[in-house]
Amino acid sequence: MTHALKTIVLVVSLAFVLLAAAAFAPPVAAASVSYTLFGGRSGGAVGNGWSFNNTRLSSPGPTLTATVGDTVTITVNRTDNRFHSWYLDYNATGAWEQADEPGADFPNATTLQAVTFSFVADRNGTFQYRSDGGGDGVMFGNFTIAPAGGLFGGDNTVLVIAGSVVIIVAVLAFAAFFWRRMKTPPPPPKKE
Repeated sequence: MTHALKTIVLVVSLAFVLLAAAAFAPPVAAASVSYTLFGGRSGGAVGNGWSFNNTRLSSPGPTLTATVGDTVTITVNRTDNRFHSWYLDYNATGAWEQADEPGADFPNATTLQAVTFSFVADRNGTFQYRSDGGGDGVMFGNFTIAPAGGLFGGDNTVLVIAGSVVIIVAVLAFAAFFWRRMKTPPPPPKKE
């Protein structure tokens, strides 16, 4: 094997090892995400919908975010004298399917206090969170769940593509350099 060929094999092998190490690196640990929401249909100065405070509600409510694998904790409070629910409408039906969609009724039926519940964000996309009480159609907002990070998902897609392009260009540059060098004609024989 020639010196040029050995160099090309070494560079390609190194590039492969680096990409393999990145591909099989452990995923980023899931986080805990917490939100405290106030919801209601009291109208007037307070308004209708959801908010992070009890002074001004809006419809749609604030956008909530998480990443697949995160444990999401929601505390829901009411701003009126009605009973409501909070659920994540995964299938966009506008009706709470309790077996498949995380959520809770609030306030607590016994103490009339806020309710806190948790769930693991298990799918990516933008979904609406809603209330399932009668007349609660104005009580909705968006919840965006981003894909989990890693080589083939999350926020580093551009980085992976750019890194791959750089490695390919470097390998081709080395190959072209050594290929050209190998084709250099030998010096002419000496005349006596």
